[in-house]
Formats: sequence, structure tokens, C-alpha cells
Amino acid sequence: MAYLALYRRFRPSDFSTVIGQDAIVKTLTNQIMTDKIGHAYLFCGARGTGKTSLAKIFAKAVNCLDSKNGSPCGKCEACKALQDPSNVDVIEMDAASNNKVENIRDIRESVQYPPVSVKYKVYIIDEVHMLTTEAFNALLKTLEEPPKHAIFILATTESHKLPATILSRCMRFDFKLIPTKKIAELICGIYDEIGKKYDVEAVNLIAKSGEGSVRDALSVADLCVSFGNEKLTYSDVLTVLGSTDLNKIDALMKAVFAGDTGSVLSFTDELSSLGKSIGLLSKDLVNYLRDIAVVKTSKNAKDILALPEDRYAVMKSLASEVDEHRILRCIEILSSIENSLRYSTQPRAVLETALIKATMPENDYNIDALLARVKALEEKLAKYENGAPQKVVEKIVEVEKVVEKVIEKPVEKPIEKPIEKPIEVKKPIVDDFGLVPPPEEEFTPIIPEPQKVERKVAEKPVVTVDASRVWGGIVRKLRKAPGKTILWVACQEMTATVENGELTIFVSSENEKKLVTSKDNLDTLYSLSNEFGVQNIKVINGKAENTANPEEIAKAFFQDALKIKKEN
Repeated sequence: MAYLALYRRFRPSDFSTVIGQDAIVKTLTNQIMTDKIGHAYLFCGARGTGKTSLAKIFAKAVNCLDSKNGSPCGKCEACKALQDPSNVDVIEMDAASNNKVENIRDIRESVQYPPVSVKYKVYIIDEVHMLTTEAFNALLKTLEEPPKHAIFILATTESHKLPATILSRCMRFDFKLIPTKKIAELICGIYDEIGKKYDVEAVNLIAKSGEGSVRDALSVADLCVSFGNEKLTYSDVLTVLGSTDLNKIDALMKAVFAGDTGSVLSFTDELSSLGKSIGLLSKDLVNYLRDIAVVKTSKNAKDILALPEDRYAVMKSLASEVDEHRILRCIEILSSIENSLRYSTQPRAVLETALIKATMPENDYNIDALLARVKALEEKLAKYENGAPQKVVEKIVEVEKVVEKVIEKPVEKPIEKPIEKPIEVKKPIVDDFGLVPPPEEEFTPIIPEPQKVERKVAEKPVVTVDASRVWGGIVRKLRKAPGKTILWVACQEMTATVENGELTIFVSSENEKKLVTSKDNLDTLYSLSNEFGVQNIKVINGKAENTANPEEIAKAFFQDALKIKKEN
């Protein structure tokens, strides 16, 4: 017997073996069990999603004499008759090669005759969008009012090309792409049945290469079976697919993120010299960056990508060295050259230009490139800020000592000058206008008493200054915390005070309070505030009574040192 491709050998034979189209299967089986079968169906969807297979199963199911849960039994006379290739009751026509009006006229003539050995005569017209306008017009009347024994099933990958008159006469079913996980399970079952040994990562890569098409994935799986008799590995599948060497892509992307233009051009030349198509190379780079973005931003990236341990470790290491905005911008740059590569006479120059642009974000004025540069500056600043709180405390202590010296020594001089000047100025005023100057004894209380001058009032300024610096430092560090973007944005609008090691956060609504007091967010705030000596956090709905401004800071420093008694 001639060898059958895997996608033909393992084509579904009943509804239970169809994967990824549960809603459509349920609808069709219910119609069969309740005997509410329509006369015209339209199956729409991408290639390899099961349109033709499901049409053949449905043709058997409507004619089965002993269907089980709507599926054909495969044992009755009707099922056996339909399995014969010479059967004339199920007619399958390819509209791509039979798209003329004469072909439709043949259908109109033959549909009048009843089926030979079964209940329904089923016409399956594949790629129906290829019919000409005249052929569609010839089919309209028959499709609207066919004989009771006739059922039409139209299948197409481009439903938008069908006339509205055809669409309105059919029950439409839209087939979705098959999930990668289900395709991988199907391939594992097939490999187990044929005795092919494999690695799970290799099967996942085959399933991913199908991009939602079971037929495409099984075609790759068929190639991998013929690749060798040994155990199928991840690298074997990469070789079969013709993918670029991942180690070389690792080196190329490290050079891009490091801003090393010379190395980027060198690695690009090395990859191009291997005979790799520039279009496929750019596609591999975009897919690689997409995986880096998943590793960078997703908590379950390992499950999503299904990569081998060593490959995942390499990508995780590279993702930790780059900002997500930089990754996003590189993906945009490399994705945008697809059309240019299609029409360019020098595709290599197009790719190299795009890579150089991705390597030099300082010359890129895109918002993502600017955000990446800002993030890089913030990380450099953070290295300095790690030791900043202690330096701030030391600076405040120095300021306190200076303030004490100013209070002890120079206080008398600014008081003596206003005393001397009024005495000299008021003498002519007494002579000319008859005003009596105040006695000198009244000026003596202005001089502060010694015991009051000795009092230290450094506590309040420290608390006020620390509040703004501590809260600002927490918000800056919160900007870099993974998964805390919403909390960071909300905290920018909040105020806070610090007193005796307790951080009090003032929120403006209950929603903000719930956001801050959630266990995960509160733990994050505790871990960030501990670096500033905060031991407890309190959240209050309202506004802070005392806000930190320059006048209050100055008053806090000098309020106990200088008490001036104003007299009229």
C-alpha cells in the first residue's frame, strides 16, 4: 500500500475525534439528533482547521442508520456505502478548478435525481469563493430551494469574497484556529501510535509552527519522522524548519541591546552568508524578540513558550538586561520592514538599516525609545540613591549644628542694629513733631533669654524633610517594581507624612484605600519603606493637615529659637 501522509492517515472519522471546534460539533450533532438538518451550510475558516473533514463526517452522519450521539457508527450499510470512493451520493467538488458556470449547471441537473443508497445526497464544494459571478448566479436558485434529498456544504477560506446572496442562503459556521496545546496533544498521540520517540519541547515547537493549522503541523511532523530514526529533539525540529541558529541570534540581539553597531553588522553578515533568506531571518528575529518580551513581562512565561531549560535560561538572562520599552521598539522596527523587504532589490541593506536603528535608541524619537532611555537613566540614578538616605541624614545633622551656632552667636547683632537706628532717627522726630520716643527699657525683652536659646528644635525639620524625601524615594522605587504600574500611578497623586518611624499615607477615595491596603501592594510598600527606616504604615482617607512647604520648614527650624514680641 502506498504511504499516506499523516494528515490523511489520521483524518478525523467522527465528531469525537475533531479537535478545537467544540461549538460547531455540538451544533451539528444536536441538529442530527433532533432531525433539524438544514439544506445549505457554509464552513468558513483558515486552512487546516477541519472544514472539509467535518463536512465529510456530517455527510456520513446525516445518512447513518444507527448514529451514536450524532456521530456516524461506521458499521451500518449506509456508512459502509459512503466509505466506497466510487459512491455517487456524496459529491466533493473543488471550485478552484471547476469554477465555471457549466460545472454548476451539471450540479443543477444531477441534483434532481434522488440518492442511490442513502437518504441524502450531499454536495461538498471546497474553495467556493473561486466560482465566477455567473457560476454563483447559476447556483442561487438551487441553493435556496434544493430538493428534499439534497444538502449543500460550501467551504471557503475567504468568506468576504462570497456574494451576499450566497451568504444569506446558508447556515454559516466560522472555524477558529486550533490551540497549540491541542495540536501538540494530537501529535504526541500520533507519535506514540507509530512508535516515534520524541522530546516534549520538540513536539511543542512542531505544534507552534502550524500557527493554528492542524494540517500544517502534521506536515512538519511527517518531515520530522523522516528526518531520522533516533529520538526527535528540539534542535532537530529547528533544522527541519530551517530556522536560524539560536546561538547566533542570541549573540546578535545582545549586540543590539548593548549598542554595539560593529558587532551587529558582523553577526548579520555571518547569518546572511549561511544562505538564509533575509525575509525569514527578519521573521526569526521578530519571533525571538516576542519570546524575550514574554519572558520579561509574564510570570508563567515558561509554560507559554514551552522551551527547553537551557534555552529558557539564556532568554531569561538576556531579558533581565533590557527594558521592556526597548524590546517593544525593536519589535516595531523589525516588523515594519516586511513590506520593504518584499519589494526591495537590496533586502540585506534594509535589514541592516533596521538593526542599526534598533541599536541606536539615542537617535530614535519614538515614544518607546525615549521611555527606554529614561528607564536607563533612572537605573543609573538608582545606584546612587541606594546610599542616599544615610547621606541625607548626615547632611541634616550638619544643618542642625549650623543652626545652633547661628542661634547662639549672631542673634544679638540683628537685635542691636534695630535698637540703635531708631534711637538716632527718633531724635529729630521728637524735636520737629513733638513725639516722645519709647523708653529704652521696653526694648530689652526682645533679646531671647539664655535658657530658651539653648533649646534644640531639630526634630520637626527632620520629620518634615524626611517625609517628602522618604515618600518620593518610595514612589521612585515603586516605578521599577514589576507589576506595580497601577499602584505607582495612584501613589503619585497621594501625600504622606513620617513621624516616629510611621508612614501615614493620605488617599482621596475608598478605591485608592483598597488599592493601597491590598496584601500584595501593602507588602511591596513595606519592603520599599523599610529601606528608609519606616517601621509601620497607616492609610487614611483624607488630606494631610500639615503639608511640607518652605515657610513651615523654616518656621520649624527657628520657632523655638527666635520668639519676637511684637508691640504697637
